[in-house]
Amino acid sequence: MTTRPTLTQATPGFPASDAWWKAQVYDPLTYLYGQLPIEVYKQNDFLMTSVTTVASDPELQCTLAANSTYRVEFFLHYAAIDAARIKTQWLVPASATGFRSALGPDQGVILSSTSSGGTGRFGVHGFTTATTYGTRDSNSNQCVAIEEGVVTTTTGGTLAIQAAQVTSSATSSKISVGSYMRVKLLS
Repeated sequence: MTTRPTLTQATPGFPASDAWWKAQVYDPLTYLYGQLPIEVYKQNDFLMTSVTTVASDPELQCTLAANSTYRVEFFLHYAAIDAARIKTQWLVPASATGFRSALGPDQGVILSSTSSGGTGRFGVHGFTTATTYGTRDSNSNQCVAIEEGVVTTTTGGTLAIQAAQVTSSATSSKISVGSYMRVKLLS
């Protein structure tokens, strides 16, 4: 997990408008490093078998600093049979505020293997509200879901996508290789 330093703030003797110049001259590495997004590309499938309690994906996570605001995006490639489906929510640091949006196949939709049609979900939810997605009724044919939001922290801690099956099944559901997260420090 990765923690980025906070933005360099204006200091006595430098007007607020000169904070950027001060950071470039006196602390350019911290300033520039703090501007880079955290990006994680998933290299292993996260399998969920006979489990309905959400757990954090071991790869799609990072550490957020206290008293900061972040823009968060998850691009999830997933697969599940319709009888099991998949649900997600976010783990955020204690007392974090904000919302997340969810975009993907609606929970009752079964997409065909050759069609991208169907009803979508376009809701805005709390971080810990479980969101259920539709499937292709296959544990190998993938769908895509995009979740994004802004997280404001008061204490530091872990940010992670969490997932589980909606209905327990011996046929695995998974968040697949190729899924991706990007976290950008805003302030």
